[in-house]
Amino acid sequence: MKKAILFAAHGSKNRAASSAMGNILKMAKEAHPDIPVYSAFTSGHVLKKLREKGQKLPTVKQNLENLSVEGFTHVVVQSLHVIPGTEFTNITRLLGRVEKGEIEFEKAVVGEPLLTNDQEIDEISDIILNLLEERDPQNEALILVAHGSKYSDSGNSLYDKFKEVLEAKDENAYLGKLNAEGGIEEISDRIKESGIKKAYLLPLLFGAGNHVKKDMAGEQKDSWMNIVASRGIETVPVAKGIGEFDVFAQRWMDKLEKAIKQLEE
Repeated sequence: MKKAILFAAHGSKNRAASSAMGNILKMAKEAHPDIPVYSAFTSGHVLKKLREKGQKLPTVKQNLENLSVEGFTHVVVQSLHVIPGTEFTNITRLLGRVEKGEIEFEKAVVGEPLLTNDQEIDEISDIILNLLEERDPQNEALILVAHGSKYSDSGNSLYDKFKEVLEAKDENAYLGKLNAEGGIEEISDRIKESGIKKAYLLPLLFGAGNHVKKDMAGEQKDSWMNIVASRGIETVPVAKGIGEFDVFAQRWMDKLEKAIKQLEE
């Protein structure tokens, strides 16, 4: 049995996002020094933009084909996505091609994303609400910045459930989706109406790429930070992907360990 681990993340054109990937690669190599560890991006848009800059990175499919050619017999593709959206579905379809013999492995297993069920929603929401020690939950707001999923109803239903649970636990916590129209304006107005004068913005994203650096915390007028600030609210952006926090990286590592056990069965 010749095993390999392939981490699959949305990806980013921004080098700052590499900190989260570096963190989990380090953890995986320390936990499994005998198993080679690789990484790939799943966003076609990100890969296209990188190619235009002269950086031609192999896709998940190309990585799997290369590993097969190199003689690996067993592989785990560990998702680093937050929810099982479109890009995760694409990974599962690729592994279906392995089962059909189109990509040759004796066995290939996919590791789950961060949020897949009610128990994980409950546990992760608790971690989120206790992550920022400097925040006073009675007097300061927390805005969780999620990506959203344009084409996955099941993915969006998980975001909606997470929002419901998070906001029920903390009346000053909010979840918004970057791909939803008007969400941050409504959240900003709700915070202003509550009388809260300070808000933290925290990404619910694996890495701190352009969504964090520009959409959330950018200097332009329509960044989330400036939309909130336009209501007279002091804003504190936390420009780190959750993959940079060991408590979250460990959750993905737990998923990896589960997948490796499946691989060995």
